[in-house]
Amino acid sequence: MELTDERKLGAVPARLREEEAAWRFLDAVWDVPVGLGLCDEAMHFVRVNEALADFDGLSVAAHYDGDAMARLPAAFAEGLREAASGEAHDVEFVSSAGRSVLVKLHPVLRPSDRQPIGIGIVAVDVTDERKAFRDVAEANRLVGELLADATAKEHALSRLIESVQEGLLVVDRAGRMKLVNQAAERILGHPREALVGAQFQDERWWSEDRAGKRHAAALLSQVTTEPALFHTELCVETDAGRASLLAEATALRDARDEIEDVVISLRDVTSERHDLEVARSNLEFQQQLIGIVGHDLRNPLATITGSVTLLRRQAGLTPSSVASLDRVARSAARMARLISDLLDYARTRTPGGLPVVLARSNLHAICKDSVEECRSAHPSSKILLETAGDATGSWDPDRIEQALTNLITNAIQYGADSTIRVQSIASAAHVVEIRVHNRGAVIPADVLPELFKAYRRGVRGTSAGQKGGLGLGLFIVAQIAAAHDGEVFAESSVESGTTFTIRLPRSVSKKGP
Repeated sequence: MELTDERKLGAVPARLREEEAAWRFLDAVWDVPVGLGLCDEAMHFVRVNEALADFDGLSVAAHYDGDAMARLPAAFAEGLREAASGEAHDVEFVSSAGRSVLVKLHPVLRPSDRQPIGIGIVAVDVTDERKAFRDVAEANRLVGELLADATAKEHALSRLIESVQEGLLVVDRAGRMKLVNQAAERILGHPREALVGAQFQDERWWSEDRAGKRHAAALLSQVTTEPALFHTELCVETDAGRASLLAEATALRDARDEIEDVVISLRDVTSERHDLEVARSNLEFQQQLIGIVGHDLRNPLATITGSVTLLRRQAGLTPSSVASLDRVARSAARMARLISDLLDYARTRTPGGLPVVLARSNLHAICKDSVEECRSAHPSSKILLETAGDATGSWDPDRIEQALTNLITNAIQYGADSTIRVQSIASAAHVVEIRVHNRGAVIPADVLPELFKAYRRGVRGTSAGQKGGLGLGLFIVAQIAAAHDGEVFAESSVESGTTFTIRLPRSVSKKGP
């Protein structure tokens, strides 16, 4: 219910004229959008505007009831009781509409004697201000966290840069070094203080044509035009001598894709280059030695073989002499195979690889020749041959026979006197297979991948009576298969025994592995 001016004035005790003047002044400003109210000394409301009523949730008329204090928001009521002691006081509460309301409570003093005659109430909506304060506080918190996180990341990055073994440099577009880690100090042979601010291209770069500084400058120039990581090799003069460095550089770009800095990593590869040169020299020496030994041994071996042949034709040889000549012949044959393997190994190390001479041939016939040769060389071994399909194709017959002979010899050596089964399978349209099976000791699974590498011999149970070779037999088999665009692999188990398989295409597209 809206109170008339008469009701409002009637609610005010008629005391002094100056008090009435004060009430009338309040009437003039009563309808502002700020909560206004007055309480007398007994904390009874004597004036309340609509704005204050909207804030505390009571109607204007309800404020004048005797139980108004009990229905006010708790913080508001408690603030009124504290303000009754004569001191100004501020309280804040949340209205039923969810708005934050700040109430300023202060004593109303009589002008003449400055004695309190009631409590003045001013209430304002501070929801937006509180939200703004919260937003600012949250923003400050986030900024603080970001700054702390950035600082932590900067420290972590600094520790990471210092911990890496490669030299790291950050160079600006003008070529001045801005950041240098400890490894770069060691590699370049200068303290960090001398490097920071100096020109990268002015280091003691060396090359035989005296173009070391130009190479370093070209690195910076090139990385600004290359979108990806740029690699090059530099050589630097240090107090400890010349060092070969593998340099990798990339550009750091800003949001506009403009280059800000260049990051350069330097890895000392001096020892690696030295080891590579030593290995290359040793390999060349080995190839020369193998070639010389292989060729020079053939002449005396041919003499031995020819002499054995002539001696066998002589009449009146005793059985023991014949047996001795047979042993010499077998030893000569084994030496011939060793020499052949050495020469083939030397050929595999050359850029052309193991040479093959392709010709139209029959796989079954190749396998038959190899089996008969092995039967003649090992009469005590039982070797069976099985064939299937059309076996015509384009291969090097001598090389295929050499590979199969190596597999059969390997099976005889490790087959524990079991039957050697050779299969020539040409049933597929474009692929043929040669399989050599025996029942010898099982090859461990971890050994199978190593079988076809050079100098791998004695990988399964050998007896004292077995004579090992150089360990090149299976390696040569793999090289021959590769030269024919094929492959070789082994399978071994207790149930199935051991099987070596050469898989070849009928038509070879290239020569050499």
